[in-house]
Amino acid sequence: HIFDGSIRMSAGDMAVEGADMVLTAEPEAIFLPKFENAGPAARSLYQSLDEQGSARVLVASVKSSGSLWIASCRNGVLVGTSKNSTDNPFSAAGHYTLIRHIQVRFGSRWRDAYTSLLRHMEDRDISIGCELVTRCLGDHASVPMQDHLVVNAVLDRRTMEPLPPSALLHLQKEYGLEIPGMFIFERAGAFLEVFDRFRFDPSATWDQVSAAMGRAAWRTVPMPYAELHSQVLEGFVCYMM
Repeated sequence: HIFDGSIRMSAGDMAVEGADMVLTAEPEAIFLPKFENAGPAARSLYQSLDEQGSARVLVASVKSSGSLWIASCRNGVLVGTSKNSTDNPFSAAGHYTLIRHIQVRFGSRWRDAYTSLLRHMEDRDISIGCELVTRCLGDHASVPMQDHLVVNAVLDRRTMEPLPPSALLHLQKEYGLEIPGMFIFERAGAFLEVFDRFRFDPSATWDQVSAAMGRAAWRTVPMPYAELHSQVLEGFVCYMM
């Protein structure tokens, strides 16, 4: 919100000088929590899944490492944000990387596909939260094989809630956008057994880990991680649904 008057911040609230109101700020994370492999609380939470029978599943989503880039559409124009700004090298690089992807994917029809994606975001009032992984803006663990975007989340801007994974699959199918690889487990114990087998092995490769996860998982959503990034895997983002 934008107010007439200056704003001063304190822990947990926001006061507007000259106005008779104090707003309590309770920001909500729009991304799923990162799996804390060293914390017993996280492991206990996921293991509680096994006590719930078939009511829920555990999704282990591949963690790509780069810079957060968020895109939405207003009045037919893409608005890209990174590093708390819409006008810096990171926000511009995200937009450029998206356009280059669409150009490669759709060839001479890229403008139509790009316009369709913008219309899709604006009509549904959604934002897409991406990991921007490039060879020019700094790297994590290893230099990626290709500059790329991975769409990690689709956010409903009206409710501030993330949409289910089916929204990611739609973007992948219709626009060829990269989404995280997913390993879906009916039992958390099956994921933890594979995870613990590799977590302290510095020589473990993406090919080894993904093959083992694929054998243990109930369902999988593939991702060409090694072609995009490398054989170095940072980790997984886990959630129950």
